[in-house]
Amino acid sequence: MERLEPIVFNDAWGSRVSIASLRGLPIPSPEPESEFWMGAHEAGPSLLKDRDHLDLATWLDRDPEALLGADTVARFGPRLPFLLKVLAPGKAISIQVHPTAEQAQHVRRTRGPGTYVDDCAKPELLLAIAPFEVFIGVRDAAQAAAFVGRLDVPELTAALTASAEASDPMHAFLDHVLATPSRDALALTREIVAACVRVEATDDEFGDAAAAIVRVAEEHPDDIGLAVLVAMSHRVLQPGEFVDVAAGVLHSYVRGLGIEILANSDNVVRAGLTAKEVNTAELLRIVDTAATGVAGRAREVSPGVQVFDSASEQFTLHRVDPAHADGLPGAGSPRIVFVLRGNVQLSTAESECVLRDMESVFVPFGESDVRVRGRGEVYVASVPRPHAT
Repeated sequence: MERLEPIVFNDAWGSRVSIASLRGLPIPSPEPESEFWMGAHEAGPSLLKDRDHLDLATWLDRDPEALLGADTVARFGPRLPFLLKVLAPGKAISIQVHPTAEQAQHVRRTRGPGTYVDDCAKPELLLAIAPFEVFIGVRDAAQAAAFVGRLDVPELTAALTASAEASDPMHAFLDHVLATPSRDALALTREIVAACVRVEATDDEFGDAAAAIVRVAEEHPDDIGLAVLVAMSHRVLQPGEFVDVAAGVLHSYVRGLGIEILANSDNVVRAGLTAKEVNTAELLRIVDTAATGVAGRAREVSPGVQVFDSASEQFTLHRVDPAHADGLPGAGSPRIVFVLRGNVQLSTAESECVLRDMESVFVPFGESDVRVRGRGEVYVASVPRPHAT
């Protein structure tokens, strides 16, 4: 086992309270803290505390089959296929969607590497550890019509009417909205926000969504993404709830605190609420308006061990109660073990260590039998077996 030193990112949309509080550091933090990475992603590989701060990616490169396992290398190449994070948006993150591996590979083969930087899909799973507000998936046509009718913005009503006879009305509606000329977008977004101010007093789901759009407008004024949010489903994940986000799912994480596990890829296209590049044409090509993200709660698989069900082939996330579990799940796979809070002892035939709040270790493929003792809330990221459900 190798103790990790995670990497903290300071994006402007991060919180000055959440990650610092979990780490027991003074708040507010000097800078916004958006993400707390545990993994071997090239943009921020964790350091190995006991190897003169050698980073995990470089160490894995030295002998990937021994450290990751031949099966993992054969399926995903000589790199750790997942990244584990604590995610703490204090402001809304971009409206975005991820491609399938086939879509990314086709674009890179036919157009070059400009749109997608690797050949991988980027599924992700977000688990709320505090209330976490999201816009995820596209409303069906009836829900959208009801919300647009409540807002009573003529341009939105006209766009929805013009889209009604299309084979995919909501895709056509998104196309209409995103094609709004820049000279008209300012007036449209301001009229939408003013309508949301009127509707947010309503005690129902449309009032909640309108209030959320008003809050996002404070952070991203005059952004066409505000019009896109009208077409999206709004919800607040409560602690313990998760959402599994596959390719094609339109989503924006608004604010909260959660654990995120995702494929080790940078493939994303955006439609608003960002200073980064927006690619509406590609987003419209790959978005799946029927895909909403699969929400749920953990499922117990053995005493003290729960799994968060995901369709991903690149990762599995378990939660472990060390007071009741005999060992850690994920044997036969490389693993990252993360203690959100607690005091936990891990031991194998080769090594042992103690983890406390916000500490983590990488467990190589060969160290299969990991025993666990203590008290706390432990998360284990691993690679699922082929065709596992």
